[in-house]
Amino acid sequence: MANDPARDIYNPPVIGNEFEEDEFSEINPGEVFRRFPNNESKIYRKSGDNFAFALKEQVEIQFGPREKVYVKS
Repeated sequence: MANDPARDIYNPPVIGNEFEEDEFSEINPGEVFRRFPNNESKIYRKSGDNFAFALKEQVEIQFGPREKVYVKS
């Protein structure tokens, strides 16, 4: 049986993601998070029970307690 270098390469499946999914009510005040699990989405910092501060726009935005957010691990 001949070796085929193109087929001998092992590509393991991608395990996990660099973002952890949480609900807004579960993260601590002051924690930085995003609404979508990618690096291009806006960055927010939790400022209260229902509010977060958009870091780039410098405005406070209201979030629902069960809204999904993504924290970079």
